[in-house]
Amino acid sequence: MKKGIYCLENMWSPSVKDKLTVQPILELLEKADICPHIYHKCATKEELIFMIKKWRLQAVQRKFPILYFAFHGSSESISLGNNEELTMSELGELLEDNCSGKVFFFASCETMDMHGRKIQSLLEKTGAIAAIGYKVEVDWMTATAFELLVLNALQQDEFDTKGIENIKSKIQNEYGKLHSILKFSMVVNNRIHFPRV
Repeated sequence: MKKGIYCLENMWSPSVKDKLTVQPILELLEKADICPHIYHKCATKEELIFMIKKWRLQAVQRKFPILYFAFHGSSESISLGNNEELTMSELGELLEDNCSGKVFFFASCETMDMHGRKIQSLLEKTGAIAAIGYKVEVDWMTATAFELLVLNALQQDEFDTKGIENIKSKIQNEYGKLHSILKFSMVVNNRIHFPRV
């Protein structure tokens, strides 16, 4: 089954002329019949929380199990403009016991720069199978090109314990140089076993 992407994206600069967006890579994946997507811009923390709550609906999650955050970031948080941020702790509260077998993709600088125990706690609290993203500040264009490959790789196996490890191995082995340059991290939930259905 195709695993849809539910993408939430912030403005990349305060300029009203800003045209940067990850939407073209989502459209490419959909036009190539790889996977569908839902896309929303979130200018404020309230809008972001509202759209996360929409994703919590089982009917949406079932078809769109990849929650893809395209934002600025800092350690342990997603950054919005006006000094607003959504911390991983807040995300865990929002999605507690609501994400069984889902994947969080933090396409935001430094968000994954946190202790592995904290990431495992987020995965355990929400039931998600994996959290992926960057530990450092990354170049936007390089990261976006890499994200196209990663989003495609997420389609290559099931979101169960064996499948997610196969996907992780594929990303590390086939995209190794970019994986290393971008300090990309993929943390798999090791506290919950996800059997193949």
